[in-house]
Amino acid sequence: MRKFVNKFFSTEKDKVVIKNILAAFIIKGGSLIISLLTLPAFIRYFDNQEVLGVWFTILSVLTWVLTFDMGIGNGLRNKLVGAIVRNNQLEIRQNLSSAYFIIGAMTVFVIILSTIVFPYISWNTIFNISETLVSSGTMLFVVMCAFITIMLQFFLRLISFVLYALQKSAINNLIALITSLLQLVFVLLAPSFDLETNLKILSIVYLLCVNLPLIITTIYIFTKELKGCYPSISYVNKTSAREIMALGGVFFWNQIMYTAITQTNLILITYFVGPGSVVEYQIYYQLFMLSGTLFNLALTPLWSAITKAFEEKDGLWVNKYFKTLNLLVIIVAIFLFLFIPCMQLVVDLWLGQNSISVDNISAVFFASYGSIFIFHNVLSTFASGLGKMKLQAYFYTFGVIFKLIFIYFVTSLFTDWKIIVIADIIILTPYCLVQWIVLKRQFSKFTTVSKKNVNFGDSSPLL
Repeated sequence: MRKFVNKFFSTEKDKVVIKNILAAFIIKGGSLIISLLTLPAFIRYFDNQEVLGVWFTILSVLTWVLTFDMGIGNGLRNKLVGAIVRNNQLEIRQNLSSAYFIIGAMTVFVIILSTIVFPYISWNTIFNISETLVSSGTMLFVVMCAFITIMLQFFLRLISFVLYALQKSAINNLIALITSLLQLVFVLLAPSFDLETNLKILSIVYLLCVNLPLIITTIYIFTKELKGCYPSISYVNKTSAREIMALGGVFFWNQIMYTAITQTNLILITYFVGPGSVVEYQIYYQLFMLSGTLFNLALTPLWSAITKAFEEKDGLWVNKYFKTLNLLVIIVAIFLFLFIPCMQLVVDLWLGQNSISVDNISAVFFASYGSIFIFHNVLSTFASGLGKMKLQAYFYTFGVIFKLIFIYFVTSLFTDWKIIVIADIIILTPYCLVQWIVLKRQFSKFTTVSKKNVNFGDSSPLL
């Protein structure tokens, strides 16, 4: 035990990472409790499932806007860590000012465009809600208010990437928890009016709940943690903007391609196999991917810690965590396969007797996919922390093309949802093998250079 403590609490970086991981799990537990209470509270607030469904759908559709930041946030995150390590206030301020200017300009342009275009769109038709239930004027108000909320969040959430760079990822989890808690408190305590009034009031409250915590956090960070480094138009720098956009562009492309690989399975199953198979897929997915979700909580604070260690030329620290996480992947993978004989019992307790009959072949495929998914996330965290993203871009792009062709031809021969899971395994496995070899070689160099205390920052290609 003492050996473990000495190994993982020996440096300040270790302590920061472990604290952020523990905080993430604690706050996630709180978020889970709030999410369980929120749905019944919303149902009671609206007293009409059709209107509530429209509200959830509006948020679901508009939240996609947050993914289209062109990777600026992640680009800023990596660039900022290096500037902080070098304690270069000018570079910090130029990076911050350039990123805020780019996102700010995008936000203003899109909001102005939406105020011109949105009134000409029939939102009742798009969201399939009768005008006798919710008038077109109310729908326009609610959609516009929700969209402005998301666009303000689009701009203000840059502070989240600043927090990652400052090794304070736990605050991001806390912001999300506070936002959910504020909404829950409102729907529990607010008096109920007619449906349209409730919808309008909730859209305004949502705007405040989402953005006020971000505004307060932004003010705190730029008056305390980064005092004197607040964004300013006079510090916008073309070189900084170009570098952030170049790095961010790769992040953005990878994000889109990875989403196309892993987040389209339900659509593909519905189209090629049939909607009846979606429920069975979801049962296996929920059980076998839970470990991956928990693993990701631990990986989130590690990304920027890796960037920091890279800038500090601390290859020994990076290699230590690389080896440890590889070992944890093996342990979790073994657990997933050992879970297969127990799965029927768990499903019966969870969903009731005779809900589904567990197919061991399907379980093996999902255990394999769950293991590869976790291994992939570990490798991607290290690659992202080092800014070595091109290898991902190549494999993901090829993977999207391969997946569509593979599923199209194979489902014409065999109508089975397992084909979609097999496609994901085929796509991610080669990437994992090649990325592991590249990182292993890179970290071997890092360890050698760290012992010699030589600069290794620019010695390797952007892979």
